[in-house]
Amino acid sequence: MNSTHRVVGIVAVAALLAGAPARAACLVGNSPGPIDGPGDQVQTEKFSKTVPLAKGGLLDLANISGDMVVTGGAGDQVVIDAVKRGKTAEDLKAVTIEVTATANRVEVRAQYPRERRNVNVSVDFTVSVPRGASVRVHSVSGTLKVASVDGGLTAETVSGDVVLTSVAQVETARSVSGNVTIETGGSDSDLSVESVSGNVVLKAVKARAIETKSVSGDLDLADVTCERIKASSISGDVVFGGPLAKGGRYVVQAHSGDITIYTDGKTGFELNASTFSGDISSDLKLVSTFGGEPPAGDPPPGRGPGRGPGRGGPGQRVRGTFGDGGALLELNAFSGNVRIVSKAAAKAAVKK
Repeated sequence: MNSTHRVVGIVAVAALLAGAPARAACLVGNSPGPIDGPGDQVQTEKFSKTVPLAKGGLLDLANISGDMVVTGGAGDQVVIDAVKRGKTAEDLKAVTIEVTATANRVEVRAQYPRERRNVNVSVDFTVSVPRGASVRVHSVSGTLKVASVDGGLTAETVSGDVVLTSVAQVETARSVSGNVTIETGGSDSDLSVESVSGNVVLKAVKARAIETKSVSGDLDLADVTCERIKASSISGDVVFGGPLAKGGRYVVQAHSGDITIYTDGKTGFELNASTFSGDISSDLKLVSTFGGEPPAGDPPPGRGPGRGPGRGGPGQRVRGTFGDGGALLELNAFSGNVRIVSKAAAKAAVKK
């Protein structure tokens, strides 16, 4: 089992590293060394530039080391403020910030010298863009924060958190070693959210389809609205809460974590659930067999048609229907529990 985890982790890391953050690293040259060792005196150098950007234009921002904050606002300009931090003035001079602007595109790059290794410099960016602009942000080491952007958005980092707030058209949010959080956002098409060794948190997110996964982190999806979802975690829990769409499909997998689905019971669903060494339970009455076909005569308590909350034991595969069966829930765990929880019952329990 450990070998399986290692293989999955290596494959996931390789997949993410093959993406934009790795390409950004190739563009800017050698990676910086650490600059914050004990007793180090850090020198700084500021950079500032403002360039115009037409309506519906694109900001493409790439960095190697340092945090980046991008905020949407009024106007038709991109305002770039940056702070370089390093051990020596020579190191600071070696790293340049290049801005390339056309009417519809602004590219910002932190450029490290190719002929030198271990240049001990990080660059923190604070950028404001027109709210309707599209944004691409890539980093190797650093936290990415994007807020109040209505255009298409891609945010990827290798080592660091990704935090997106009030973003209307998220396409991709990824981190290899860090948490990924989207709060009050969505997409008109498909949304991809991934982390290898961090948690994924979606709150008040709406999209047509969502695919999210983590190797060693939890997936927490609260107040999420979508027609299709595919969520998987190897060693974390998966929690989904949101309205179920009629005709929607919700596929959730967890290897060594629990799966919990919170539902308001307003939309019927067909349930196909399984676990190898956990339990299966539902607060809602299922009009079908719960835990497989019952023996002749009366079904066992808690496992027959219409009985709820139903409960299956370890190694169970459960099929059932609630209401009109309009949505499809496919929930599969290996060593964790699978639970269907009524939001009303959960609220009542909290009040007690």
